Amino acid sequence: MNQPLTLSSLSDPREETYFCFALVFSILVWIVCVVTIIPILYVLGISLFVWLGNGLLIASLKAEAVKVDTTQFPALAQACVRVCAKLGVTPVPDLYVAQSGGMLNAFATRHCGRNFVVLYSEILETYGADSPEIEFLIGHEIGHIRRSHLQKRILLFPGLLLPLLGNAYHRACERSSDRHGSFAARDAAGAVRAMMILAGGKQARETMSPELFARQYMEQRGFFVSWYELISGYPTLSQRVAHLIALQNGGTPPRAPRNFWAYLFAFFTFGGAGGGGANAMVTVCVIAMLAAVAMPAMITAQEKALARSAELALQADEEEDGVSETSGDETVPEPQKCLNQLSEIESAKEAVIADQKLSDTSAVPRAAVEAQLHGALPRCPQGGVYSINPANEHPSCSIHGDRYAGAVD
Repeated sequence: MNQPLTLSSLSDPREETYFCFALVFSILVWIVCVVTIIPILYVLGISLFVWLGNGLLIASLKAEAVKVDTTQFPALAQACVRVCAKLGVTPVPDLYVAQSGGMLNAFATRHCGRNFVVLYSEILETYGADSPEIEFLIGHEIGHIRRSHLQKRILLFPGLLLPLLGNAYHRACERSSDRHGSFAARDAAGAVRAMMILAGGKQARETMSPELFARQYMEQRGFFVSWYELISGYPTLSQRVAHLIALQNGGTPPRAPRNFWAYLFAFFTFGGAGGGGANAMVTVCVIAMLAAVAMPAMITAQEKALARSAELALQADEEEDGVSETSGDETVPEPQKCLNQLSEIESAKEAVIADQKLSDTSAVPRAAVEAQLHGALPRCPQGGVYSINPANEHPSCSIHGDRYAGAVD
């Protein structure tokens, strides 16, 4: 059995471990950026835009949200003061209540050295301004402030881009904040109820069992669940409830096993919140490598198609010249004109096959062939009908056949 939570034991043990790994990598990256000059200029430019954007967020709070104090939501203001006193946080952050369109959420932010906590109005209405649930929620957000998570993410930014590590650190920070919220709530069971409401809605108190929901964390496992957990920047709600119940009972928070292969897939997967941004870069690199492997084959196929088209055009010219020489005049027999036109259609068809990368059995779009010919298909001099045919067959005429069959009337 674990000892009850104290002010000095509110951090998740893995938070510091992940912090150290991310810090070492980040320091190396920052040193390279400073030495090479150019990257640090990009970083400063991006930081400026982020700072300006955060300034607009704070401006929207000041202009649109309700600032909580002794005259506006006095019970909520007192709850915030109690939580800050219990967690040893001074000064008390500015607290705002904002409309959310029905979302149950809250967040903490920081700008120009001042901390802000924002509660969405729906969650205030659901929990109540003077309840253990709201104390848990405020305590969770104050936990982020007490642990300096917002400032640390700026320092650790390069390290948090690493696949797996960034999301793992973010999840550990969320668990630490849950521990702060559980410690701050005057009723430990209120922390569990607060999380159940986030999971199942306002009827959680009457219709749901936290213990049964917590069992899902240990029982509902497998490859896809493990994969989902690893690419998420937040612990799953069932895991958070299981941890809070363990803290309430003075036990060790459970840790469910994960599928080994999920780590490999998570390394290459987009996802996450607040970390693991290099998953996207790794995914792009894999796509680039696959494209590099496929590109030579595509170029070779296109070159073959173009060479074949040139060969067919040359054969058509030679045959036309031969007919003209043997005929003794400039008039080409109508069957030969038909076969010459079939040669032109085949050249256009080969170009379409190469451009669209069609398989041998694929139908070749008539419109694409006509576009290559810069107009509609030519007409057979004797009234035959031209068929383009699938990719592995030659174009043919209903009267003269195709130019390779030698079916000439």
